[in-house]
Amino acid sequence: MKRIVVATDGSTAATAALDEAIAIAQSTGDQLAAITVWRALQGDFGLAYPSGALLNELLDAERDHAEASLEDAIARARAAGVAVTTRLATGDPAECICAYAEEIDARMIAMGSHGYGTVASLLLGSVSGEVLRKASCPVLVVREPSERSEQSSHAHVAAGR
Repeated sequence: MKRIVVATDGSTAATAALDEAIAIAQSTGDQLAAITVWRALQGDFGLAYPSGALLNELLDAERDHAEASLEDAIARARAAGVAVTTRLATGDPAECICAYAEEIDARMIAMGSHGYGTVASLLLGSVSGEVLRKASCPVLVVREPSERSEQSSHAHVAAGR
């Protein structure tokens, strides 16, 4: 039995990818291995570090959100009758996701894409793009449902429907 790594951050796109991964696992008998990667806040770009008390609150909130994302993945997978394991990691998301997939010899990685434009992706980076470049297995990238329906409606208009 193989495993499908599904990266989740609780976003709409990640939830759509989770649902796709669950559907694939149901048809293949694979297990899911859900991972959430969170970063500790850093004083990047010349920004001052927040006070110690505020930093601890922010870190706790970030970790709580990451744990809630994994709990949601567990609930969705179990409701669909799919076995699931989880990992909460800290660090660079693309590196952690790829390392986890390699560690468990994953069949594939499923993840969402926020669909930022070219400029925003250059400024913010694209975790899905980086995973596509670094992964040693196939990667399924699922766009946010609203983006997919907008693209579909544009295609229908262009096709005269």
